[in-house]
Amino acid sequence: MIDLEKTAKRVNLMHQRLWLVPQKAIYWQKKKMLLIADPHLGKAGHFRRNGIPVPGRINATNFQLLDDLLESFEVEHLIILGDLFHSKQNLEWDQFFEWRSGHSAMEVTLVIGNHDILESDTYHASRINLFHKLRIEPFLLVHDLNAVSIKNEEKHYLLSGHIHPAVQLRGKARQTMKLPCFYFGDRQGILPAFGEFTGTHVIKPKAGDRIYGVVENNVLDLSE
Repeated sequence: MIDLEKTAKRVNLMHQRLWLVPQKAIYWQKKKMLLIADPHLGKAGHFRRNGIPVPGRINATNFQLLDDLLESFEVEHLIILGDLFHSKQNLEWDQFFEWRSGHSAMEVTLVIGNHDILESDTYHASRINLFHKLRIEPFLLVHDLNAVSIKNEEKHYLLSGHIHPAVQLRGKARQTMKLPCFYFGDRQGILPAFGEFTGTHVIKPKAGDRIYGVVENNVLDLSE
């Protein structure tokens, strides 16, 4: 079980209380919503199909992480900010279909990302809502911030995924450490990639930005 008070970090955003959990997800307790970005399910299978021997347990790890979250929190709606499945349909989609069948009472919504290339009927067969943009006041949920005009969304705070943000830490003896992170700027926030088999992109925060790094089983406030 995940203890919010011990391992998660509470942030207030647009007068909403959100919990950042070390499994690289946001729990919106008031709405009973769980937000994740970039699971990239099926990526391991995609690589294996192209001759690269990637362990199949990666997909099972992703499902276990999701199950841990759903067992720990009261979740009525799972929202995925893009890139649910990495590429073309493969055996790992069948595993997801089976997992989804075991959580049929929960609503699932996918905000479509650049890797979400399956036919709409495939998602609908798993009872997944599809959106390119999703407004849940006071937020606008998208996959890629670059695809949205912030000027046209002055009333909303944007939450997205896509870039797999990370922060680079430097020690006194030139040691470096790269951590996946949650990023919150003045008008927009980015979730870390949920998937276990994803790369990261080091961001360069500006003064006033809030950065929360994920290390082991904790979320650390790294804001300057």
